[in-house]
Amino acid sequence: MRWKTGCGESRSPVANRLFNRRLRLEEQSLPRRRGRELACDEQGMIVSQRPLAAYRMGAVGSDRCGCGWIACYNALRLLGYQPRPEQVIRALEPAFALRGQLGTRAAALPLFFLRRGFSVSVSAMPWEIARRAPGAQANILYYIRRPPNGRISAHFVAFSGMISRDAAGEPVYRFYNTLSAPVRLRRPPKGEAGPCFCAGGRQGDLRTLRQLLMPERPLLALVLSIRHGDGTEPGVNGI
Repeated sequence: MRWKTGCGESRSPVANRLFNRRLRLEEQSLPRRRGRELACDEQGMIVSQRPLAAYRMGAVGSDRCGCGWIACYNALRLLGYQPRPEQVIRALEPAFALRGQLGTRAAALPLFFLRRGFSVSVSAMPWEIARRAPGAQANILYYIRRPPNGRISAHFVAFSGMISRDAAGEPVYRFYNTLSAPVRLRRPPKGEAGPCFCAGGRQGDLRTLRQLLMPERPLLALVLSIRHGDGTEPGVNGI
């Protein structure tokens, strides 16, 4: 198998991990007309993959197809762990389809958590999701969509357990790395000045699952609800 790009640069799993280790997640950003948009919110959760082109996954950057490892990273943080991006990417590398050009295979995500001793429930029906997701320590939404004028694509989104309920009584969650969160002001990282922004801003992306999915018009939606299991606990970083 070839592990080099057209420029002759190695993109093997080992080379990618060594490269990614040199990056600092909190520094990844995109320029804006006024200030810059950061990949992370003030709590260190990844709220947008757009600024993560530098993080290598297989043969591509994470801005294109990084939603799978990003969802796992955010879910581990919701579970109380402090993983490093390169650890999560390396663990999922065998599951990257076409070396990352088609993202991460959906079946790899529940296996990622099960193999680390977590309990995972997969829900497809609305009543199953309503029963499991609110009380879970972390959730991951996987959905396939077909935009009116676009090709079929899939996306992973990590989200919290229930934060509150809306006026209709539906659970409200905090979502991470959605495709539709507004970019708003957040506090600059320590020691920095100037306007900084991130998806969701200081409050975060708070809404119901119905509100998130309505504009996406999904062909299929599944939710992984993840809890600490009774088996072997993962390492200090959850990996």
